[in-house]
Amino acid sequence: MKTIDDSFELQIDTLGYYLDRALNVMVKKLNRLFAEHHIDLQHSQYIILKVLWCRNGLSQSQLSKILGKDPAAISRALNYLEQKGYIKRENLNSKTNAVYLTDYADSRKDEIEHMADLVTELSAKGMNDEQREILRQSLTEIYCNIK
Repeated sequence: MKTIDDSFELQIDTLGYYLDRALNVMVKKLNRLFAEHHIDLQHSQYIILKVLWCRNGLSQSQLSKILGKDPAAISRALNYLEQKGYIKRENLNSKTNAVYLTDYADSRKDEIEHMADLVTELSAKGMNDEQREILRQSLTEIYCNIK
């Protein structure tokens, strides 16, 4: 087992501890890369763009459900993304907005995705394709079990 510091490795039997620790370092690394490359995003905003690059035109409610985040957090992130020119919202009816990517978001996609791919590669260093797939399936199973 890899350890951070052989003199201080904890044996904590809580899966949430390991998930949280891994996510925190990945988020910090991605945010740092974005800042170093003058990309005006944080991880939470990038994840929304990632979903919209897969399926543009979702509602705020759909984004909230897909990402498992509360609607207020999604609204704050969307406000930022709209202010920075990454998204636009269009009224579908009096209660629902659809969220669409702008040309600006599409023009930055390759650069933004490259930074995220670097973090993914760094995170999965030493893992083969089968191990990565098992990890993806395991994380999906955890999500589905609890949601």
